[in-house]
Amino acid sequence: MKKGIIALIIFVVAFVGINLFQHNPPKQIKENKDIIVQRNVRYTNPVELPETFDLYRSKNYHGPSPALIFVHGGSWRYGSKELNKRWKTIFNEIVKDGYTAISIDYTLYSQKEYSYNYPVRDVKSAINFIYKNSAELGIDRKQIGLAGASAGGHLALLTGLQPDIQNKINYIIAWYPISDLTTMHQSPSLKSTEIVESYMNSTVEQMTDEYNRMSPIQYVKQAKIPIFIVHGTGDALVPFSQSEKFAKKNPKKVTLIALKNGNHGFTNLSIQKSTNDTINFLKARLKK
Repeated sequence: MKKGIIALIIFVVAFVGINLFQHNPPKQIKENKDIIVQRNVRYTNPVELPETFDLYRSKNYHGPSPALIFVHGGSWRYGSKELNKRWKTIFNEIVKDGYTAISIDYTLYSQKEYSYNYPVRDVKSAINFIYKNSAELGIDRKQIGLAGASAGGHLALLTGLQPDIQNKINYIIAWYPISDLTTMHQSPSLKSTEIVESYMNSTVEQMTDEYNRMSPIQYVKQAKIPIFIVHGTGDALVPFSQSEKFAKKNPKKVTLIALKNGNHGFTNLSIQKSTNDTINFLKARLKK
């Protein structure tokens, strides 16, 4: 009997310990001489949904800092929290200025046991976790921003515009985002239709209401926070017109930066040209 009670106590302590401290990373890694990275910080239940994020911070960190949460792209199917060259440039710049920058993973598309709601659920969970644990993470919960690129831009806009999340973030940044799923089939690229139909597991004709519900453009009029969009006018995968229409729905809150002839991913533009406006926007937030 005593052995059974002792075993139960050990189990409870171990379980509680895992859940209370699941966000504590095993170690810190020096990214370069100025930046420390905490890898694989868990923001969901480790058994059910083992999603994590990487946290970047200056080695000269002093006290609670503003934070930027980044959601990667990849057609809702590919990619990871590992930063590409452009976002690594942005992270390096803003971390030196005092930001804590966070890149999250989320559930990616798969043909089995997947719902288009899962990525939104995960992004929302990450925001809620970071907001709730802001003190332990060394973050100023009054200065949290959300950013994303491509499919990540869609997730940032869709999640960030939900009323309960708008109360926890200060702004949204989106690069070449998908803001209207219902019109993606009008893109000059046939790949656009294939990507969206795979994500939604249906066509727009089959599930028009759900396509509308999952489109950020349906919610932009209710935006209470600034939205900063960067989009290339030569984007064939996610037409620039999507961001134009989105911005026109709420011109007081949405700022649209048009990069002339920029394609999807800005691969035909220099890193500096495609990141300067975003970096300047983020640095300006520090002065407010």
